[in-house]
Amino acid sequence: MGVTCVVTVVGSNSHEIALHCLDLVEELESLWSRFIPTSDISRLNIANGQPTVVDERTLTLIHHMIAAHQATDGAYNPTRLPLQIAAGDAHSLINDRNTELATDSIVFPQLSGIHIFHDGKVSLPRGMTLDAGGIGKGLAADLILRVALEQGADGACINLGGDMAINTGDSIGWDVEILSPFDPGVILDTVRVSVGGVATSSLFARQRNSAGIASHLFSDSSAHDTQHTVGATVIANSAAWSEAWTKYAILSNPAQAIDTLTSTGLAALLVSADGHTTRSESWKTFTND
Repeated sequence: MGVTCVVTVVGSNSHEIALHCLDLVEELESLWSRFIPTSDISRLNIANGQPTVVDERTLTLIHHMIAAHQATDGAYNPTRLPLQIAAGDAHSLINDRNTELATDSIVFPQLSGIHIFHDGKVSLPRGMTLDAGGIGKGLAADLILRVALEQGADGACINLGGDMAINTGDSIGWDVEILSPFDPGVILDTVRVSVGGVATSSLFARQRNSAGIASHLFSDSSAHDTQHTVGATVIANSAAWSEAWTKYAILSNPAQAIDTLTSTGLAALLVSADGHTTRSESWKTFTND
């Protein structure tokens, strides 16, 4: 997934459970990576509209993509991959693998053309490509947390590059440090979460200026020209849902984002280009202030 993965498990057989969880990270990576030609996502992207059999967990991922796209009014859009590739984001951050797309690949404003069949097949409209991206990490964390608890963990935290699924097994919770999008050595705040998801998105997440690449997932958004949010952290009931709403937060002006996230029952911290932080009222319920 191109990120650091940390599994924390509490309880008997914690070591064995943690190792199994890490194996599941690799398994889900093999299904969802755009850098692995045999993955479900890669096969869908080159299927030219033909129905393709995918793993049940990939069906779950696509259902999450569609729901997140609808809930965020299109702010979360998994079809932006052609723009990322055009901006130079074709190479894996950890190896020499590349993402290859058909020349007719385009961004789709709607996901209504995706068809999910009863026999486990999926078809995409011609020209559509999907990128599991952040929601893939969030959903992977959610799924792996569920397995850890089913295998007997008293509590666990699955942290996939900062997308965290947490269930501590008690009402006390564990502390989560929120880092600055400008300097990961700076802690902006600390929240305590007992059950749920925490995700952070930043405009700088995949920048590689040393390679002449200064692109990010939101590079095609006109909203980015008029607002200044560069980083967003959202606390929700799952890591996948948290991740999806960070995209909405970055693509909206801070006041609008805070209002919408609050009305949706989510807690958020936004960071503007000048370093100013804005917190939703509900954010306070997760801090010691």
